[in-house]
Amino acid sequence: MNEPLTDPAAAGAVSPLRTFWVRHRTLLWSLHSAWALFTGAGVVWLARERYGFAPWVLLFLAIIWASTLFTGRKVAREERATGAGAVPAAHTEAISYVTRILYQETLFFLLPFYAYSTVVGSVNMVFPVLLGGLALISCLDVVFDGLLRRRPAFALTFFGTVAFAALNLVLPLLWSLGPNESTTAAAALAVATAWPTAKSPAVGRARWFKALAAAGLLAVALLLPSIVPPVPLRLERATFSTDFDRETLTPLQLVTPGSGKVAGAPVLFAVLEIFAPSNVPASVSIEWYLDGELVRESRDIEITAHEAGFRIWDAWRPDPGPIPRGRIEVRAMTSRGRAFGRATVVAG
Repeated sequence: MNEPLTDPAAAGAVSPLRTFWVRHRTLLWSLHSAWALFTGAGVVWLARERYGFAPWVLLFLAIIWASTLFTGRKVAREERATGAGAVPAAHTEAISYVTRILYQETLFFLLPFYAYSTVVGSVNMVFPVLLGGLALISCLDVVFDGLLRRRPAFALTFFGTVAFAALNLVLPLLWSLGPNESTTAAAALAVATAWPTAKSPAVGRARWFKALAAAGLLAVALLLPSIVPPVPLRLERATFSTDFDRETLTPLQLVTPGSGKVAGAPVLFAVLEIFAPSNVPASVSIEWYLDGELVRESRDIEITAHEAGFRIWDAWRPDPGPIPRGRIEVRAMTSRGRAFGRATVVAG
């Protein structure tokens, strides 16, 4: 696709490099989009277990915030002077490129950490799927650049969502906040920092869309927290047994998945080992399911998860007993109904 010069009347004064860029800009950015997706996959692989790098996303967010403010106002002035369809000036293009790169790397970096705390099949799959979708959109350079520069509500929502996801992970690591407190704080900080990024000459037309975008971010954190995995908590391992030493938390008669030794036993014990990369206080419980139906929920247990792991346990005694045949599942939950791990055993 060919694109018009920024100033057709001055075409003769435009350098050959600028002329080449204007004519082939869409093609070159399309090729870069494929490269961005490839490098993003590399970031996902490299980010595994590297919690120590997580605080760096705060620096990335600060640069994104500043560059978004600059490009939004700069592009608005350029478009008033040259028209909405003009190709941005070289320095504006470069800053916009840095912004998109930081968005891409931040999103791909966050994905594995949210995957660790996501329970497949639960409602909290929504959030990591959303982050994955945003990561893919950020790789579509031409489309993404246009949306960020010309859609203030999109700019607010995108930055706010990325900021929320990053802060939700980093706050517990830096200040040992529990997942519920960090999610609320992350939402408030995300909206406060995202609002200025949506400054635009079209603010009058976009005001209600901006308000709805901000309200949506807060609603997720305050009213629908179950769709957000409680990072950085995660279930490291689970052990089932039909006998148990409560003093040492040692299973005495282990039950392996599919062993069939569960059915007929009077009680089934589950020991869950919960991991966090730093001291993270939380209130957690264990839910028991038989063939998908909730049959028991333990009391809330106050823990401080850390690298060495924190073990909690619970027992299911059906009334009337014994343990029936079927698929038995336990889920690790926070006090606000946020699942972060599950394990199953089949009583055959």
